[in-house]
Amino acid sequence: MARQKWKELLIRTLRLYTLLVTLITVLMIVLGNLLDRNRVFGYDAFFSPLIYALIGTVATVITRSEKELSVRSLIVRKTVSLLLIEGAIILIALNADTIPTEKSQAVVSLALGVFAVFILTHIILYLIDKKEAEKLNADLSRYQEKQMNGSPIHE
Repeated sequence: MARQKWKELLIRTLRLYTLLVTLITVLMIVLGNLLDRNRVFGYDAFFSPLIYALIGTVATVITRSEKELSVRSLIVRKTVSLLLIEGAIILIALNADTIPTEKSQAVVSLALGVFAVFILTHIILYLIDKKEAEKLNADLSRYQEKQMNGSPIHE
């Protein structure tokens, strides 16, 4: 059973990581075009979304819980996760030569962008989980209906 939990955690983590890489790449394109259109990067810039997504994934994984959480506990955990991500990304931005932090709007835009990616990620993951739950409920209803009708279950 523990192996199944690890497998599910790995799948959820990879799904989160892939989603974050995509959203962070879009955010970098938008912010780059708005704040620093003329900057040119080398190929090493392709590592940035991968590293930022890793930070977001790790922060989310370390604040997750196996137990069912109350709404208050869930909000506290999500807030801690967001603060960890915001802090790490802004700390990196302030120390990076490639991010124009001398422009005051760059740090604010980055913080708002990270917040937007955080919210979008949770909305998308919620919609995916909702669809999976609806499918499981439909399968369960079909199973229960077959059992009540006395037909053998062979699927």
